[in-house]
Amino acid sequence: MKYFIILLACTVIFFSCKKENIQPKEPIKKEWQIGKNEFNKVMDGEERNFLVHVPMSYTDDTEVPLLFMLHGASGTGTKFYNISGWVQKAEEENFIAVFPTALQYPIVEKNNRLSTRWSSDGLAPQIPEGYPIKDDIPFFKELIKWCEEQFNIDSKRIYISGFSNGGAFVKSRILEEMNDRFTAVSAGGVGIVEEVEISGRILPFFQIVGTKDEGIYESIGNSLPLTVEDLNNIPMMAERLAHMREVLKLGDTYTEDRTPPKYNLITWDEDLSNQNNEFKLLIVNKLEHKYPNGNNNPQGIRATDFLWDWFMQYTLP
Repeated sequence: MKYFIILLACTVIFFSCKKENIQPKEPIKKEWQIGKNEFNKVMDGEERNFLVHVPMSYTDDTEVPLLFMLHGASGTGTKFYNISGWVQKAEEENFIAVFPTALQYPIVEKNNRLSTRWSSDGLAPQIPEGYPIKDDIPFFKELIKWCEEQFNIDSKRIYISGFSNGGAFVKSRILEEMNDRFTAVSAGGVGIVEEVEISGRILPFFQIVGTKDEGIYESIGNSLPLTVEDLNNIPMMAERLAHMREVLKLGDTYTEDRTPPKYNLITWDEDLSNQNNEFKLLIVNKLEHKYPNGNNNPQGIRATDFLWDWFMQYTLP
């Protein structure tokens, strides 16, 4: 009995000491306030600038979606915080909206003047040969992690929309390399999917182009046609649409929601991969090389009105 009491006492002392050695985890410091927040934080070894909009209705008690908006070449997160319309949509729908800024590179055609660029597949020919390119994919992985620590994010509802160079980054890098984190994606002011090879999950993809976007379609005439039939009559466009269907594993059947003279919304949703994916192409009449925000095109089209409802149809498996 005496030995049993000694053994019991030693056991109690052992576990008490062990418990004392366990250091409680420090709570993550919340760095945000309601409304506009600007951060300069070192992520993946570089100081990065990004803005975060937290809507008035947000509380930590409820999971909310997360959306990223990527600016075009020479742009900034601040610019698209102000002009994209996603701040207003975040207030209406209660989600966190993030507006990061790309790193700067010397651009050859601008006499090596520094300009912001995302590390899309098309960056290397624009900068001096041998100039190092910082891969933005690790930055986005770290930024998503930071957002999930700071906010109550629904990890199955993370979306991204990119314009021009930002759209090129979405279609050439995000589609291939972050299809496990993003739920659905969008690109505007950029050509149809070209050199992309996707392994794993295929992301639902929504693309917005303007008939007057000369930066994309100057080689085929003064404007882009609105209908699939007319697009297919242009060999280059027919080839790119066929490649897009191949990459996204979609059949060639489609539907058109023609709303003349404003736009045509074309949907390819014959999903050959059984992954619940589709491709939507919104062609906005007389839209130039701009991210449509209701004020910068004669049709009054706002990208956010089309994209948010579409995004919310999708969740990660």
